Amino acid sequence: MPTRDNELLDLLSEACTRDLGDPDLWYSPDGYPNSLALCVVDSIYSTGAHYSSVVNVVRRYRDARRAAGGDADTDGTAELLASMDSYGGPDGWASTIGNRRPTSTSKGAPLKAVAIHQLTSELTNAGVPTADAFRSAVSNGRHDELKTLWRSTPGQRSGITWEYALMLMGVPGVKADRMVVRYVARAIGRAVSDVSPAEAAALVRGLAQQKGWDVIRTDHAIWRFESGRPVNRDGDPVDFAPEP
Repeated sequence: MPTRDNELLDLLSEACTRDLGDPDLWYSPDGYPNSLALCVVDSIYSTGAHYSSVVNVVRRYRDARRAAGGDADTDGTAELLASMDSYGGPDGWASTIGNRRPTSTSKGAPLKAVAIHQLTSELTNAGVPTADAFRSAVSNGRHDELKTLWRSTPGQRSGITWEYALMLMGVPGVKADRMVVRYVARAIGRAVSDVSPAEAAALVRGLAQQKGWDVIRTDHAIWRFESGRPVNRDGDPVDFAPEP
């Protein structure tokens, strides 16, 4: 990386060393290595919301699939689409299983459930109906194609949910949401508005590579710290309590 980027990495490294404790004690993020359905649902509902609301959506989906004799943790696109159809489509599913959050604050923005239905349908048509098929496609020359497909879904243009979905499937990445961007901005001494998600993600990836840290766990440790959660498995509270 150029000299300036090395300086930024040094600043981020100093902050992480101070704030995050022993990397061997960091919590590992939850994921859904066998469920493309849950990766889609969790990633799309995760932006612009308290994560507790995402947990509730995932719980309701799991409960509904269990009641129907299925298993959400192995669901692919076919099962997710069938679940939505059983409630009359995305609108009914949003009211019963998901929630009625829109994909953006723009007037007339579609519900996140509509984005989930559209993306799930397009993944089916693209021949990637399962988590295994998705990982295989990403690692065998279709990364950019699937990223473009994902980002063309309403409300997903930034690519944040794409990166997060990959992480949920166990593919290394960084979900540079507002928590991660805010932490990185403070660490390198810049305003949040001056740090893009892409730059924050690149710095976190660069730091993980430099330190020999797992990039997914590095991202998760930063996110936990910035959201006021314990970072280490010993349960010690963080010293910094971020503003809401």
